[in-house]
Amino acid sequence: MDAARIALRETTPEVLDAVCAVVAELFPDGKYLCVNTLTVHTAEGRRTVGPLDRRRSPKYPDHLVWEWPLDRLPKRITRPHLGVHADSKKRTLKGLLKQARRAGAEIPWGDVGRHYAPRLRLR
Repeated sequence: MDAARIALRETTPEVLDAVCAVVAELFPDGKYLCVNTLTVHTAEGRRTVGPLDRRRSPKYPDHLVWEWPLDRLPKRITRPHLGVHADSKKRTLKGLLKQARRAGAEIPWGDVGRHYAPRLRLR
C-alpha cells in the first residue's frame, strides 16, 4: 500500500501538468487557474469565459467543464495530454485534480484578487 502511494505521489506533477495543458487549450486567453473555485483567469486577473461559439455563448463554460466527462471534451486537446484517459466516461478534470491532491501533490491555493495571491499558472 505504501509503495503504491509513493508511486502515485511521484506521478502527481505529471497529472497537474496534463490538467493545466488541457485547461490552457480549452481557454486560450486563460493564464491562471484558481483551484479553490475552479475558475480560469486572464493575465489581468479577469475571469475568462472561454472561446465563444456563433451564438455568443461559451463553448466550454468554466463552471461546467470541470464536471463534464473527459470523453465530452475535444479529443484533439485531451488525447495528447491525457492519453487513454481522454476517452473516459467517468473521469473528470475535477476528479483528476482531486486524485492528485489526495496523492500528495502540492497545489498552490489562493484567490486571484487585488494582490494576485498564489495560483496555478497555465502558461
